[in-house]
Amino acid sequence: MNPYLIVRKVIQDAILVVFIVIILYVVFRLMPGSPVDLFLHGLKHPSVAEKIRIEKELGLYGGKFNFAGFVTYLKDMFTFRFGNDYENGESVLFIISQALPYTLILFGTAAVLSFIIGIPLGIYVSFLRGRKSEGAVITGATLLNSIPFFVIAIVIFVYLAGYYHIFPLRAVFPLSYLSHPTLSSLATVAYDMAMPVVTLLAIEAMGHLLTMRAAMVSVLGEDFITTAKAKGVSEKNIMLHHAARNAMVPVSTRMALEFAFLMSGAVIVEVIFSVPGMGSTLYAATLSQDYPLTEGALFVISLVVILTYSIIDFIHSWIDPRIKV
Repeated sequence: MNPYLIVRKVIQDAILVVFIVIILYVVFRLMPGSPVDLFLHGLKHPSVAEKIRIEKELGLYGGKFNFAGFVTYLKDMFTFRFGNDYENGESVLFIISQALPYTLILFGTAAVLSFIIGIPLGIYVSFLRGRKSEGAVITGATLLNSIPFFVIAIVIFVYLAGYYHIFPLRAVFPLSYLSHPTLSSLATVAYDMAMPVVTLLAIEAMGHLLTMRAAMVSVLGEDFITTAKAKGVSEKNIMLHHAARNAMVPVSTRMALEFAFLMSGAVIVEVIFSVPGMGSTLYAATLSQDYPLTEGALFVISLVVILTYSIIDFIHSWIDPRIKV
């Protein structure tokens, strides 16, 4: 791959990260209210000196927009320190390091399985083109793909966890199960994460199915497919070796677009299933107006999405050399 294209992509991502950092700072400080008010709310008769002391501790002395606070914010973000959270004074980096593995397990497992399941199903459905069964599969997949994440999550949670008690109410397991895995610990992780993973998988796999089927139908109308048929190539070989590879180009593009959607879905699903990941952390921090924790959590989530997009772009260009990163 051309080194120039790689360097250009890295520069583009770096500029995007800078914009994200600035936008996060501005957006959270435009929100109504102030963390200082939440701290003063617990005091019966707060004095001016007490208010100033709290503002200095939170880095908000001189208003939510102040130059010294902005410089500190930039330093914390670009050194990945992120400061300390307002509630307990713990390091934001430590809190994120405890929450991120849960999100990566949920997000990564759902993304990989949706691809493994959705793509072969899309190829299989393209074999059924023109039949009644194809219409039934497409209708079902479209309906399932159009349902919001939180609707499926609530239904699954109410019936499988709340009513039938098949799965636990909270998807919580020690991080040591991931750092020192055993068959027993991995089984526990799979059991605890089953409902949130299935929630994301049910929607995303159907999306890949629909995209792959549409791409296959489009490719099957190309001239090179007609030439292969004229040469006597079997339909199976045409579908799997000729059509499927070329159909992967639009599918890989959809993967890049859907990763951000899947990550946002993972955040919502974490809150519903009480997964102690980035979504739950971000939700609690937003309610308490904890600027360092919300900004740090969103920054890390943004980095994961940007990195994933870049990897997909390189895979895209590898599948089709005519495409430049």
